[in-house]
Amino acid sequence: MNNQFSFSRVLLLLRKNLKENGKSYLLMFTAGFGIILLIYALLIVAGLHSMFPSGDRKMLFTIGLFLGGTLFSASFYSFFKSQPKTIQFLLLPATTGEKLLIGFILTQIVYIIVFLISFTSIDWFMCTIYNEFVSIPKWIIEQEKHYYKAVYLFNSDTVLIKQILVMYFITTSIAHLGSLSFINNAYVKTVILFILTVVTLIFFNNKILGLMIPEPIMPYGKYFTETFRIGSIQQPTGIVTLPKLWYSTIAWFLPIFIYLSCWTMSYLKIKEKQI
Repeated sequence: MNNQFSFSRVLLLLRKNLKENGKSYLLMFTAGFGIILLIYALLIVAGLHSMFPSGDRKMLFTIGLFLGGTLFSASFYSFFKSQPKTIQFLLLPATTGEKLLIGFILTQIVYIIVFLISFTSIDWFMCTIYNEFVSIPKWIIEQEKHYYKAVYLFNSDTVLIKQILVMYFITTSIAHLGSLSFINNAYVKTVILFILTVVTLIFFNNKILGLMIPEPIMPYGKYFTETFRIGSIQQPTGIVTLPKLWYSTIAWFLPIFIYLSCWTMSYLKIKEKQI
């Protein structure tokens, strides 16, 4: 077999994968689309005589993106449970990178495009229904009338798109690696391992900070400790923050490092299985 990377082989593998698993993917996406449509419809019905449920919609979007994306990624290599299918996959006339790229395209690109198109379509439909059938009560003051106007999700400031997408790519890359690391119950095992890892890191982070500073502290941060308060809640003695350059560097470096590490380990896992 030619070990040189070839995009033509990647397209052939992608076509083969869609031909073999297309029905399963279609059923999965149809079920997800139906669930989101049903929940969104219930939210609209519940809000026909009240404010537009923008906060609930944001939560629905986030859960649908993360839960659906990680489930899809974690089940991508479920065929490893079958020895004949495993052998068939490993004997495919393609390099390790080409086989990995198929998983990358489907879990990182195709899913998010299909989800965004689906959710945007549902959002447009439901916002149109709300604006058509909901009348603003006469007793509502002028400053609050905008709460009774449905604004399309991507035309509003209710969703922090950048942060959500960063977390999506990180969590799906972890789920993809988990599907290669565990044969049975890959999703459950990956979630448990992920939670234990996060809790352990938080615990030791607080312990190390406590050893460095002999006073009570309270750290803050999304992915890492961006700042921490020194002293008790009633009598804080000061606040320590990272320099702006450090914060910007770590905020970009950490997600990229985790993302690339997961895909590098996925590559090594596939290569290990071929050996």
